[in-house]
Amino acid sequence: MKKWLFNPFIYIAGVRSLIIGLVVMAITALICSFSHTHFNGLLQIGSRDTAAWRYFFEGFVVWLIPVIVFYVAGLIFSKSSIRLIDVAGTFALARWVMLFSAFTGFGMNLPDMNHHTIDDLIKAITPSFIALGLVSLVCMVWMIALLYNAFVISCNIRKEKSVVLFIICLLIAEIAARLIIHFI
Repeated sequence: MKKWLFNPFIYIAGVRSLIIGLVVMAITALICSFSHTHFNGLLQIGSRDTAAWRYFFEGFVVWLIPVIVFYVAGLIFSKSSIRLIDVAGTFALARWVMLFSAFTGFGMNLPDMNHHTIDDLIKAITPSFIALGLVSLVCMVWMIALLYNAFVISCNIRKEKSVVLFIICLLIAEIAARLIIHFI
């Protein structure tokens, strides 16, 4: 069971994982559009009201940018041949846990800071808000563990080189995704 929760890529990769991952990402975006939960970057969740297409766009960006960054890193640093479909599929499937984070937006009523004061923000922080924030944090850590395992499996990079390379690629992907989402 532990392998299915943290490293399902041993059993499923390529086109199958891509299809499952994209379907789950679309469902997540749909839920986000109702709960007003945004994935403003790989490692950031926010809340605001916006057009429905934006939720799908954000989900696509926070998946595609890491795929590109990690695939290029795999091409450069892996001693074996890697396939883009494996990186794309495993990274799509790794995002399935964010489905839980999408639901947390229903319980978090965070005011838009463009129209409210700090006092409004402080009033919005309730015990249920903190609990749902912790659920989102657990989901994010879980997704990072899945992304790491997806990277190791799909790019065939092992040992301490994989950890350092993963952290660097994750930071690059986070910055790039946040910039793209911010400016579009």
